[in-house]
Amino acid sequence: MINSFILLNMEKEIKILIGMSLGKKNYYGPDDLSTILNLKYTEGIYPYLRKLQSKNFIIKINHGEYTLNMDNPKVQDIIFLSNIVGKKAEILFTKHTKIVLEKFSNNPIIEKRKLPQKSLKLIKDIANNTKIIHPLEDRYFIACWEETTKKILNFFDITIKFDEDDFKHSVTKYYSSIPNTSTPVDDENQKKLRSENMQAYLSNKDYILDKLKNIEFSSLVVLKLFTENKKKEFVDNPFNITAKINDWKMKYIYNTDRIEGNPLTMQEVKTILTYGGLSAENDKKAVLETINSRTALDNIFDTHNELTLEFIKKIHIATQFNIDPEAGQYKKKENCVTDNEGYILDTTTPAEFVESRIDMLIKWYHENKGRLNPLVLASIFHNQFVYIHPFNDGNGRVARLIFNFILIKNGFFPIIFYNDDKQKYYSLLRHSKTGDIKPFVNYCLELYRSQLEDF
Repeated sequence: MINSFILLNMEKEIKILIGMSLGKKNYYGPDDLSTILNLKYTEGIYPYLRKLQSKNFIIKINHGEYTLNMDNPKVQDIIFLSNIVGKKAEILFTKHTKIVLEKFSNNPIIEKRKLPQKSLKLIKDIANNTKIIHPLEDRYFIACWEETTKKILNFFDITIKFDEDDFKHSVTKYYSSIPNTSTPVDDENQKKLRSENMQAYLSNKDYILDKLKNIEFSSLVVLKLFTENKKKEFVDNPFNITAKINDWKMKYIYNTDRIEGNPLTMQEVKTILTYGGLSAENDKKAVLETINSRTALDNIFDTHNELTLEFIKKIHIATQFNIDPEAGQYKKKENCVTDNEGYILDTTTPAEFVESRIDMLIKWYHENKGRLNPLVLASIFHNQFVYIHPFNDGNGRVARLIFNFILIKNGFFPIIFYNDDKQKYYSLLRHSKTGDIKPFVNYCLELYRSQLEDF
């Protein structure tokens, strides 16, 4: 076992490991690794590499290249944290961070005035960039239930000395006691739902990025070939793809809104999108949802956009225009996933922790967009977004729009989740919460193949 004290004197070496874990290569030459440390001369990298080799962090292979030693538990921790937090993970692997974490391992909640002033900036940076520590009014607390927290504590061989169950109970009790409505009956319902959401959150049940498995699919390799072949069909007649896209949009809007309970028929949707309105007796909200879906859909075909928080909020505003006065804002009240009868099917992230979950998801996306197949990337993002449920309403619509944005952004064709297949879609979404994303990806793969043939 590598002594954690030794690791404190390896900050530059760990920076190399983080750079390797975030890179797109399996093997790195000295020139590549010099760049990570911004070394002017390649020769300067060798002392660090020798040290990493001596501790079995990296392995030297033929032609003088290096690769990560995937059998080393400490390397596994670094890869995991880099995958979730990105380059900001560097802040975690310092002696100062170790000292801070040791304080919180003895006491999960510490008042700011009782913390050394010189540590406050570091704690704030850890809270903002990694979410391992959370701010709470005049104090901070450690998110001991998060897998990211467990990994960094494990890296430094730090053991938690407080009762985790008691602490989780106190967190649930605290947040469940905060009123967030002015109506006593509504507030009582909110307290119950907040308690359920908080218990699920503290059990890490709303977060799949730290438990993913089976995300490598050899069958996905042919997707790009299928896609490129389909694109060739439209080279000589670009107007044909325009007609196909317009027809696809109508089908998409009908199905995505229908999944959420919109009562309009396919013919009514076509009338709205073609002529701009329906007779007065029609459900105004249903009509508005259809018009809004078209506006939101137009945004995902603009590949100049990037997947950012601002873009996600822009999409949500488009879907909820003149429907939800808080469109584009994170939920302030608790919500959950229910069936048509109103029964709770699944909990969601508590309102207080939505921002940190979404920040982590966006970071995860940008760290993995060049490494994962777009269909896998879109599937994981879609599922995690639904589990968080960051907005009052419209979460499913936004999740499906982002799914297709990721495909389009990466040169793939979009797909439709059909309302007739809604129960299977929901079932596979819930199954993915175990971390086994493969059934959902296979489902999306079949949708893509079959719909590509008809495009």
